[in-house]
Parts: sequence; C-alpha cells; structure tokens
Amino acid sequence: MNAATSTRTRRAGAWVAAHLAQRLLPLVPTPRSFSSATRQVARPEIVDVPTRHGTVRCYIYSPHPDAALARTGVDGPPVNLHLHGGAFIVRNPRQEEYIAHYVAAEVGAVVVLADYATAPQVRYPVAEQQCFDVASWIRSEAADRGWDAARMSVTGASAGAKLAVNVCQQAYRTGDVTLRAAALAFPVVDLSRTDRTSAKARPRISRRIQRLAIDAYVVDTSRSREPLASPRFDDELAAAMPPTLILTGSLDTLGPEGDELAARLSGAGVPITHHCFDGIDHGFTRSEAATAHDAVKRIAAHLVRHLR
Repeated sequence: MNAATSTRTRRAGAWVAAHLAQRLLPLVPTPRSFSSATRQVARPEIVDVPTRHGTVRCYIYSPHPDAALARTGVDGPPVNLHLHGGAFIVRNPRQEEYIAHYVAAEVGAVVVLADYATAPQVRYPVAEQQCFDVASWIRSEAADRGWDAARMSVTGASAGAKLAVNVCQQAYRTGDVTLRAAALAFPVVDLSRTDRTSAKARPRISRRIQRLAIDAYVVDTSRSREPLASPRFDDELAAAMPPTLILTGSLDTLGPEGDELAARLSGAGVPITHHCFDGIDHGFTRSEAATAHDAVKRIAAHLVRHLR
C-alpha cells in the first residue's frame, strides 16, 4: 500500500469513526452531581443564529437576578459565549449545560451555548468562523435584548477552548467584538501534531484520538499550522487575548500544551490565571465531580473579576 492509498484509507476510517462518535458519545450523560449551582435558572431560549456557514442553534440562559453581576452596570447583564468540547466531532452542546447554569446562576451573566457544526459533516475552518459569527451576533443583538455588549467573555473546554481562542483571534483582527475575559479548560492549541503522551498508561486523549480529530476535521494537513487552526503558531496571539484563565491536568496529554500557553501569554504581558490539577486527566469538568466543581467555581470567579 503506497502512502496516498494509506492516507485515503485512514481518512475513510476517520469518517466512519467520527459518525459513530457523534451517535454514541452524546448518550453518555453528565452526572447530576456535577451541577453545583445554588440557584435555579429558567430553561434556555433556543435561537437559530445566522452565520456565513448556515444557522447555528444557540441555547440562551438568562441570569439569576440575585447573582453576583446581575444588578451591576446600567446596560444590562454581561454575556458569556460558551463553546463545548468533543474533538471537533461530537455535536452535543448541552453536555456542558451545567457550566452554563452555574455561570448564569452564580455569576449573573447571560450565557450563550453554541451548537457549532462538527466533523465529518464540515471541515476546518467552519466551526472557527461560525463561533466568531455567533459572537458578532451577540454584539449586534445586545442592545435590543438588554445585554451589555461591553462586557462580553468567551469560555470553552478542550476543542471548545481552542474555538474560544479562535474567537479572540478573529475579534482582534476585525475589531468588531471586544472581549473582557476568556476561560480555557484543558485547551488544545496545536492541530499539527498527534504525538502527545502522558505519564498515565491509558490517557483519555490517546494518539488515536489525536489523529482522528485531525483526519476528520482538519483533513488538509498542509493547513494545520495556520494561526486559526493552531493558535500556537499565531505570532499575534498575546495581543488578541484578554485576561485569561487556563485550567490544565497533570496527566492530560494536552496539559503541557496548556501550561506552555499560560507561560507564553503571561510572559507577553497578558493577565493570566493558571491552575494545574495534580493527578487529573483530560475532561475533568465532566469526569471528576470534585474537580469539576472546583474548575467551574474558578471559571465563575474569573468572570466575576473581569466583568464587573
């Protein structure tokens, strides 16, 4: 089998595996114990937001009136755009609904949870551009909806954390959206590599998972070092990032990547808050209840600090 045939076979396998993951992984529920909000918020409003790549369904959570920031400011509550994880394959935004609930209930921000398109139905840079278009929609709709567009933030986990960085990059380059804060949980910022390892014998993000995400979503590996594909290679990244919280796990194969990102941005003068959870693997906001509670509280505290 020559190299070209091998590549085609691998990508065909990635297409099948991506479809299976889309169907099976959303069936794994997030335990109720992960929800640690002390207040209830209303069921989300569902809005189809127009983007350059079609509509993106968004779930909008209204803030609790007694939360920290709900009564601050004269232009309404701040707004947070949250982008879920899933290796650019799993399309299940409500897997992280408990984070949206917590931010709406305890921070007092409107939370927009975006159902961006994923592989294998779409490829890079569709999700990156859709997520920025949702941020632009938030800015344009804010006045009519009573939201404070001057106090916007973006958060994300894993693949969603990269997309959150991508929103910041595009906001900086266009000047259309101003972001006051970002929070990244176990981020990936380099889609050019599949060789990450961990001290853990069977880490959640294996080399096979790394390869699957790239084969299914990036496909054209000649583009994998573009700044939007891999923010690690963006020379202007520090200028694009607002005050940022970065949460990593010491056993996560992506952990060193997040640690390196925190050090790089901090060294360039970006206000960075960085915490590494010892002995914890990838996906800790959905796999370890105690760590998930700690992580979500850290996200909330970061947003309160920078959205006042």
